[in-house]
Amino acid sequence: MASRDWYRSFADKKYLISTSRTFLSHDFIQTAFEDAAMYWAKAMSPSSLRLMLDNSCTLGLYIQDKREDSESVPAFTQIGIARIITDYVTFAYLTDVYIQADCRDLGLGKWLIACCKEMVEDMPELRRVLLLTGSEQAKRFYKEQLGMNVVEQCADGLVVMSGRKADLQAVGRKEKTSDPV
Repeated sequence: MASRDWYRSFADKKYLISTSRTFLSHDFIQTAFEDAAMYWAKAMSPSSLRLMLDNSCTLGLYIQDKREDSESVPAFTQIGIARIITDYVTFAYLTDVYIQADCRDLGLGKWLIACCKEMVEDMPELRRVLLLTGSEQAKRFYKEQLGMNVVEQCADGLVVMSGRKADLQAVGRKEKTSDPV
């Protein structure tokens, strides 16, 4: 599947979300997996990480590096991630949503999830999107942003949330992914 890119500018900073595997920073992802905010993940061997990324649709979130030479090709540093495990036709499992701490509360999370939403809405025979979460804030967020509902409460405090294509499409597009944050 061809990679997709979304761009956004906000407060004199430029951001990129891309599904290109070549942009992904394995060091960033390993560091994110060790962050307490990603309590469900842990760093893994380089070969396991590569295999995991090769077998999922990963959206990387990047901030453009400031350079003095304005004519050079822009460089971006990874600051976030969202991973979709999918067959690209009927099913998607959203996981590993993360934005580094100093870049939170800028609207980037909503934008990242809006891009994930676009990816799964484009699946021709989408039956269901699933995710697991453990916080009340996250449950409200995914209900609001993706139209997902809790379908099961697990013993360990996690909930399974699910949505169908119609649920995703019913969520009003309050902001388009190409608009400023």
